[in-house]
Amino acid sequence: MESLALLVIILLALMITTGVTALILTFRKTRAISNVTAKPLQRISTIVLAVIAFVIGLQFATQVNSLGGRLIGCFGIATALVAFYRVFKR
Repeated sequence: MESLALLVIILLALMITTGVTALILTFRKTRAISNVTAKPLQRISTIVLAVIAFVIGLQFATQVNSLGGRLIGCFGIATALVAFYRVFKR
């Protein structure tokens, strides 16, 4: 049972950190000089992190029976969707 709890903690930490990091990357401004290389790398890394947060959040939101688990899953989904919106609206 300890290994299951450890796995859940790792998944929760991964979902929260990737979602928040993807959201923070969308607010970061790139300098005009390095815009050619930094902008695509920033968008790609934001999309990869948001996909990870979205997939883990979707699993928590749909497969957990408790309300707390669903709320945490919805947090991961929400941060990923906001990051997707901010990347693709430009």
